[in-house]
Amino acid sequence: MSEVTEKITERQEIAVLGLVAGKSKVECAELAGCAETTIHQWLKSEIFRRALRVARDTIFEGESARLYSLAAMAIESFERGLSGKAKAVEVRTAIAVFSQIGRLRENDLLERIERLEQFLESKSK
Repeated sequence: MSEVTEKITERQEIAVLGLVAGKSKVECAELAGCAETTIHQWLKSEIFRRALRVARDTIFEGESARLYSLAAMAIESFERGLSGKAKAVEVRTAIAVFSQIGRLRENDLLERIERLEQFLESKSK
């Protein structure tokens, strides 16, 4: 959470980490030593939301890399399936891996399109 965390307080960083970990706003407030209403106020702050996005993106990138690393195993499962040496569950799991990779690629493309549209919109003003 590099430079973004420099702009938020230590308590806010604790809350960000809790939210990214899937904790409730009440739990995050307890961890950060503040009221739940404070968490709601922080969530209205662009700096806090940006820090939250950066933290989520960092975790998502790591998990995406893990999923991509499974692609080689999935291909091997397909190969065994074609030769009749793989169980159906193994082939279905390989299909699920590639389905998720496809979704990751689609989301990446959608984000890139959105950034391009924002860039073009800012240039036309």
